Amino acid sequence: MSNASGGKPSASVYRRRRITVAVLALVLVGLLVWGVVALAGLFSPDEKKTAGNEPSAQQTQSVPSPSPEPEDDEAAAKKCKSDEVEITATTDAKSYASDKKPTLLLGIENVSKRECELNVGTMQQEFLVSSGADRIFSTIDCLDGAEDVNLAFKPGQKENARFTWNRERSAPGCKSVSVQPRPGTYKFTAAIGDFVSEPVTFTLE
Repeated sequence: MSNASGGKPSASVYRRRRITVAVLALVLVGLLVWGVVALAGLFSPDEKKTAGNEPSAQQTQSVPSPSPEPEDDEAAAKKCKSDEVEITATTDAKSYASDKKPTLLLGIENVSKRECELNVGTMQQEFLVSSGADRIFSTIDCLDGAEDVNLAFKPGQKENARFTWNRERSAPGCKSVSVQPRPGTYKFTAAIGDFVSEPVTFTLE
């Protein structure tokens, strides 16, 4: 039975109206959520674009290494070559009494006809004492505060460094050594980096 004209709407009409309002509300909420997501997409970085702008590991490896600068080539040319420098090892005596400490001398001479540069810093120096195949002592075992010092050597120029050995053993990594050298014959070899002297012998009494 229908309502009379101008009468109150029926309960079914109210239900339909409430359903319609609820659907519209859901649509509006959905639009608002989509709008927030869209705005967030505008202000957040695009992951694909960002990743594309950064070189990958493969791209980084394929980049050729830069060519050496002219200054590097010039510096390399100034360095002394193996046939231009002579390293010598000498001691201040041939034999040492039990209460005397050997003084070891490392000699450097430019035997070429040109001026060249050599790193003579403590980082490069080694005073090595051995007995046969037994490595007795080396200054690089307990090296502390070492430094590099580049020195220009004119043709015929000689320089030397000295080290007083306390007649004790050493080990790589500065490990403690309980056994000390006994009286006998020893060899001293001097080195500056890859430049190595001929050994010289001396005796501990």
